[in-house]
Parts: sequence; C-alpha cells; structure tokens
Amino acid sequence: MNHWLYTQAMNNPERIALITGGLELTFGKLYSRAQKVSGHIAALNLPQRIAVQPHNQLSSVIIMHGLILAGREVVTVNTHLTESEVMQQLSSIQVEVLITDRQYTAIHSISPESLLLDADEDTETMTTFEEDDILSIMFTSGTTGVQKAVPQTFRNHYASAKRCRQSFPYDEDSRWLLCLPLYHISAFSILLRSAIEGFTIVLFEKFDAVNVLASIKDQNITHISLVPQTLEWLLDAGLERHQLQGLLIGGAKMDERTLEKSLERELPIYTSFGMTETCSQFITATPEDIAKYPNSVGRVTPDIKVAAPLNGAGEILVKGDNVMNGYLYPQQANATSFTDGFFMTGDVGRITNGCLYVLDRRRDLIISGGENIYPSEIEQVVLALPAISACAVVPIEDDKWGQRPALVYEAPENMDDEIRQVIAGSIAKYKHPVMMKRAHIARTSNGKISRHRVREWLLNEIQ
Repeated sequence: MNHWLYTQAMNNPERIALITGGLELTFGKLYSRAQKVSGHIAALNLPQRIAVQPHNQLSSVIIMHGLILAGREVVTVNTHLTESEVMQQLSSIQVEVLITDRQYTAIHSISPESLLLDADEDTETMTTFEEDDILSIMFTSGTTGVQKAVPQTFRNHYASAKRCRQSFPYDEDSRWLLCLPLYHISAFSILLRSAIEGFTIVLFEKFDAVNVLASIKDQNITHISLVPQTLEWLLDAGLERHQLQGLLIGGAKMDERTLEKSLERELPIYTSFGMTETCSQFITATPEDIAKYPNSVGRVTPDIKVAAPLNGAGEILVKGDNVMNGYLYPQQANATSFTDGFFMTGDVGRITNGCLYVLDRRRDLIISGGENIYPSEIEQVVLALPAISACAVVPIEDDKWGQRPALVYEAPENMDDEIRQVIAGSIAKYKHPVMMKRAHIARTSNGKISRHRVREWLLNEIQ
C-alpha cells in the first residue's frame, strides 16, 4: 500500500499540512522534504528500527515522516529522560541508532540537522507498507513505574484514526491545534490522522495558555487535544468557544470542577479513555453523552467489557484493530495481558446505562481491611475545594489494615482542616486519608499526575 502522506501529496499538493512558528507547509512540500530524508536514511543504510527524540518543531515532523517513508520502525523517546533511562529503553528492544539533538556518551546518535542538511536533492526512494508492518514503537508513560515497549502497526493506527473520526468528527477542512509532545501517542496519532484525512495541523513547540488562546481565536482552530491540566489552565486564562468544534480530553480523569466550568462556557468537550496499547483513545463521550452521563467516557460497544465485576466494578477489557498485538518488552507481560481475545487494560471501571465509567488503575487500588478504596473517588471530593489545584491519593502500609490512603495536595496554604471537613460528610470513614501533605505533585511529561512518583516521595518523607 502507498504511504498516506504520499497519497495526500499526490491528491492535495497545495493544501496546508502544517503551520508552525509562522511557517506554512503544504502536503506537497512536506512530502518532498520528508522524501529527501527518507532517501538519506536509505543511503546511510540505517537499521530497520530507529529511535528519535522529537521536539514539537517542523524538523521533527519532517524526520518522523521521512522515517515512515523509508520503511523504518519509529521508536519515540521522551526528551526528558536521563541517558541511563534512554539506554535502558533502547537496549530492551535492540535499538542502536537515536536521532537526537542531545549529547550522549554511550549512545550512537545522529543529529536532526545533519539528517536534514545532508539529504540529497536527487535521491528518490519509494517504499510501500503492509498493514501488519510495525509503524511505531512507544513506551508506556510509566505512571506506575513499569515501562513496556508497545509496537503499533499501520493497521492499528488506521483503525485508531477511523475510530476517532466516528466519535470525534473531523474532516479535511479541520484545523487541529497540537500542543502535546510528539513522542506521545496522543500527539503522534494526530500527525497520522492529518496524513490520512488531509486536515491542517497548527503545531506549538510547547504549551503556552496565552498563545494557544490567541491561536484558537485568530487561526480558526476547530479541534484541539488536551489533558485535564492544560484545559484547566486555558479555562483560567479565559478560554471561549470561537470556532472550536471539539476539545478532546484524555490522558487522565477530568475532575467535575473543570467539567462544570467547560459546560458553563458551552465548550464542545469530548472525554475519552485510551492508552498507548490502544493507539490513542478507544472510547469517547460526546457532548450529548456528557449532558446525560457527566462522568462517563462514552457508550459501550461489543468490543468493550468489564471483567468479573464485583459490586459493579471490574477490569476494563478491550479488543479491536487498534489494539496492539502484544508487548515487545517485556514479552512475559503478554501472558497476563490478554484473555479470550481481549486486552486487559489494567484500569477498573463499571458499565451503567450502557456507558463506561473509569474508576481507577487496578494497580493504584488501595485495599484496606479487605475494602477496596479508589484513589480517584477521594481526589474528586478534595478537588471540590477551589483553592486546591491538584491532589493525589496513594497507599501507605498499615500494620492493622494492610494499607491506608494518604493525600498529597497542591494549595497556596495548609488546608488540612478544610479537607477533613469536606470529606467528613462525603465518603466513608475508612476512606479518609490518615496522612496529608501539602507539596508540589510529580507529573509525567504530558501533564499526568504520577501516583508512583508521589508515593516514592511520600515514603521518603515519612521515613
């Protein structure tokens, strides 16, 4: 099959593919520049599997498309990792070459500049792909401390784009603002959707609320993907609807306070649930769904179910063409990741009124005296206090009960007393945090709160 970017360049060469930093690039020009990089990669005889540390810049977009056109497997690497962390990831899946602008001592690296500048104008290469070829490899975000290598095929990505289009409508006339990091599936999938559908991406090097708001207003942005934290920052900065047709929220659970603010401004919010293993979002709640069932992530289809529910809650299982076939590393994880053709997401949820509600990560569940405690339930209650900007509930060991919940929160001043008051009448006593700390909360690079890192910090504090 011909590559998606090639097809767009042939059919719509003058349509704008990318706007970034005051520059515009058509699909024809984007393909031409990516094709030169592809030829350079072939001339260098680089291996089949190549890693890249992309920035949200034009050069990274060209290089990533060039890798795909060259028939290489694109391994995306977080730009914030230390050298030892990068080495650990690359060695786990036998990657020998990394395209990066950072200086490493023990990694064979190629600078993006040399790859772009040395590209031969006359070099022509043309590769095709099979649906089950690996397009990309990404590592899970590591909010729990365990990273796994996820291979994503062309079939996975195409199915994901098709599924997204059905639940979060877009077309060739859409203008999608992209401010999430390109090494994450949520951002990388937007690049591929653009190549498949032909819409324009407005790329931001980093999230900046003022500049994003100006772009939404002045550049006729129709679609934008955000995590709850960035949505909250935009709301605080005065976000209005303008030409927006959809705000796709993923990566973490959105608190009710942020949702209420969004609905008050009549913003077209779509909440979703997905992961690296499902090639971005798997299920999406439309504004109509949210109006009826505010905390759900969408209507359940036959490829979604909850396994062995206890009191209505159980592990969320999914299957479909957008779900990975199995981890590359560690391969032993595959033995416990699939059942009867379904992928076991590790998230706990329930199905009510035909809609899916995500409760928490299974491994974040706190079991206290035989009772299940969902951290997000406590967090939602605490976040009802306007002065608290973020919080995380994690377990600490308890000789009597096994585990008890502890709370870390961000606020301008100590609010322990206010928290005790708000939870007293809202949740059962066994769910009350036995410890509270006011501190900065650790997050992953895409803005998700990392309970794993919060727990590590807290345990160090109380030792």
